[in-house]
Amino acid sequence: MSSLQRVKKFLEELKQENITFKHHFFERVQERPISEEMARKYLKQTDRLIKVEDQPARKEGEEKYKLWIKLSNKYSFVLIVAIRKKDLYHYRLEY
Repeated sequence: MSSLQRVKKFLEELKQENITFKHHFFERVQERPISEEMARKYLKQTDRLIKVEDQPARKEGEEKYKLWIKLSNKYSFVLIVAIRKKDLYHYRLEY
């Protein structure tokens, strides 16, 4: 199974209460026209997930990915996420 398929499957089964945003996420939100609600919404719309890139994980038992989520023909929402068991942690985002 590819990283894209694995992440899509994980996001489809992910519960909202298992999504945690790190401090850095909220710092970046101040600089961009995005919000926590927007991130939550687009993470669950797995048909918009267009690319997944593996990232080096820092903690044992963690998988880290850079996700590209299509917003429009012009813009993508880029999130760095870490997956630990059934939880998703946002570390960084770009817009």
